[in-house]
Amino acid sequence: MRYLIILALWISTLWGAEAILQVTKNVGALPKLAIEDASASNSEAGLKFHKMLSADMNVISLFEVDHSYAQESFESQYPAVAHRDAVYVLRYRMIADGGGGYKTDVRLLQNGLELFNKIYHLKQSEMLVFLAHSIAYDINTKMGGGPVEWMKRKVLFVRLIGPRRSEIVAADYTLSYQKVVLSGGMYGFAKWANREQTDFYYTSLTDFRPTIYKVNLATGEKSAIISSDGMAVCSDVSEDGSKLLMTLAPSGQPDIYLYDLRTKDKKRLTDYSGIDVSGQFMGEDRIVFVSNRLGNPNIFSKKIEGSAVNQLVFEGKNNSTCSAYRNWLVYKAREGNGVFNLHLISLNNSTIRRLTSNGENDFPRFSNDGEAILHIKHDGSRSMVGIIRLGVNKSFSFPLHIGRLQSIDW
Repeated sequence: MRYLIILALWISTLWGAEAILQVTKNVGALPKLAIEDASASNSEAGLKFHKMLSADMNVISLFEVDHSYAQESFESQYPAVAHRDAVYVLRYRMIADGGGGYKTDVRLLQNGLELFNKIYHLKQSEMLVFLAHSIAYDINTKMGGGPVEWMKRKVLFVRLIGPRRSEIVAADYTLSYQKVVLSGGMYGFAKWANREQTDFYYTSLTDFRPTIYKVNLATGEKSAIISSDGMAVCSDVSEDGSKLLMTLAPSGQPDIYLYDLRTKDKKRLTDYSGIDVSGQFMGEDRIVFVSNRLGNPNIFSKKIEGSAVNQLVFEGKNNSTCSAYRNWLVYKAREGNGVFNLHLISLNNSTIRRLTSNGENDFPRFSNDGEAILHIKHDGSRSMVGIIRLGVNKSFSFPLHIGRLQSIDW
């Protein structure tokens, strides 16, 4: 039980399909977009897909999306009567392929002029939301929008569903698709093992000692990586997937370790009598991490080959959980009355920008391109996945209807 107590203290007390849109800045008037169903019948799949595609087109933030449903002939060059004031029309035609999937024709029109036309093939109907993500991604690219590759990636999260019971779930960012990939135990801190998202790491808390496992998403085959008394967490993976940053506590106090998957060697990067956790790679030769070495949790950095430690954040007295992208850092800060907000800091000039304004915001994770930040948001009893789009200055939340989010990655 000792490691469970230590882990619970670290999480809770040590540091003291339908989107909820929060617009943080008025970006001006956008052209109106209507989304129309040209399928042969008013099917449940067509209606469901309309809702998914509308949500995605709202997130890419290039249009004012008309969310009303209407049908129109695929060949028509003009919007349905209900959408006659739309500047753009995005029309889709879904045809069941007889094997559980769909062939989907898509076209984008502007005032009767066709701008985009493409045929998509979906093999599994349960992955329908990823078809919507792919279409939104392609339209965004066609229209010259900011990078949104993250839309097509899977999100991996741990949710608590009862006392000593949790699940690891692979999902899309809107939580419309969810697949439980591990259940039946107590798990923590799931992390993708590579950019391809074929494997992931997680911590098992049902073993005699906390143990980090690697699991193949397709086959479910797993292998033990390392165990440690007190704590064992994989907090980050190098770009090439060959090295891990871990928090281990073999003697009771957690420190950051670098683990080489090829040689199986581990190197201790911090050596402090207090608490060092949540290591994140910042380039090839430096890490950032959270430590209480100044009495309260705060964000620090050090070179992998050096011993000097540098404080990165000088505002606030309770700054914890972080993610780094190049010279940018996002971190969680406590602001009183149970409010934990996320802040973005430029390490070039120390400029700080608050990204959230209410609730408990935690576990920020930059997208691979640095354009967006994924995070967990708790508001009372409600648990949500949050997406912050830095380029367009908007944030979106997607509620989880079962369980409570504990960690997240993409």
